[in-house]
Amino acid sequence: MRKTTKIAAILTAATATTLLTAGVATAADAPPWWSDPATCSNPQTERERVVNGRIVQVRSGNCGGLQYGWGRILNYNGPEFIRFEVDLNGDRVWDDFSTYTAGNRNYTQAYPTSSSPNRAFRACYVVDPNGTCTPGNATDWW
Repeated sequence: MRKTTKIAAILTAATATTLLTAGVATAADAPPWWSDPATCSNPQTERERVVNGRIVQVRSGNCGGLQYGWGRILNYNGPEFIRFEVDLNGDRVWDDFSTYTAGNRNYTQAYPTSSSPNRAFRACYVVDPNGTCTPGNATDWW
């Protein structure tokens, strides 16, 4: 009886440890987006452009010890959209993006910068939440 109880206790502990370990996320598993760059320090404007009277910016700052970039829109009229595009492979075509409705907040989520020339950002004003950045409505790539 004692032997069976010990084995059952060991198996229960091993199963619990396995389940806990399987459920633990590491930093590498976390998505790269920083949800609220208003919490980042030392923000600065890297690129800026006026599009239909709106000021569209690529901003950067220190978020949790790393440099991130994000998009921001100023001089907007009501619920309009700011889109922030991320190029990850150097072809200057977006690979990821964040879009927000100005009015709820006037900036997007932030994405980590990189010393690699393959990583670049641009921001744009779009009238449709599914719209994309073009040379006519966006900042230059940064």
